Amino acid sequence: MKKKGLVSTRIKGVSNPVYLRKDSTDLETLRYVFYNKEYRLEDLTFKPKWIIDGGAYAGYTSVYYANQYPEARTIAVEADPKNFTVLQKNTEPYPQVELLQSGLWHKDTFLKVRDVGLGEWGMMVEESEQSDPDAFKAVTVDSIMETYGIDEIDLLKLNIEGAEKELFTHGYEKWLDKVKILVIELHDRMKPGCSEAFFNAIQPYNFASFKRGYNHILYKEGCFR
Repeated sequence: MKKKGLVSTRIKGVSNPVYLRKDSTDLETLRYVFYNKEYRLEDLTFKPKWIIDGGAYAGYTSVYYANQYPEARTIAVEADPKNFTVLQKNTEPYPQVELLQSGLWHKDTFLKVRDVGLGEWGMMVEESEQSDPDAFKAVTVDSIMETYGIDEIDLLKLNIEGAEKELFTHGYEKWLDKVKILVIELHDRMKPGCSEAFFNAIQPYNFASFKRGYNHILYKEGCFR
């Protein structure tokens, strides 16, 4: 596959150039994040300290939040190697953004990336044998919290192309009540049952919510003015 070249652009309110691939889904994602501002969180009552960007793709959401909340530390998780290369380029000027080349899952196991034909933003992960040459070690939300000494996740963004079904079927009890704000896109079109698993999981928790674009935004009382 011919390597796609990178082009840079300047965006108002963003301190450094942002990079995207030609002839890819990057431009649409960039518009979604920076111009439509689908991930904006207005009138917060606190300054976020810890952000987890699950499914960081090319880094646009991590860069957006790094400019909005420069004092926060962001853990950006992306599995696909080609996306990860662009993620590295985009977040290089932001030392507060730390990168994990892996996929979020509900348990310690090995995963591999599967291309389902939806472009760069449609890369799914699935469980794999460790012996598979394309396999890599999964990470869980609670293992990230333990590794970085995180007591409370101020913002958890999840755009993980269907892996939310597994994430909210098993093991979420370890970390869900430690999340202040959760921003999630559900992917039933890619993996049936994502919404059912998610809404069943959050039911016992005291989250308020609203919807913006593709995202469900859940939050604990007192997060917004």
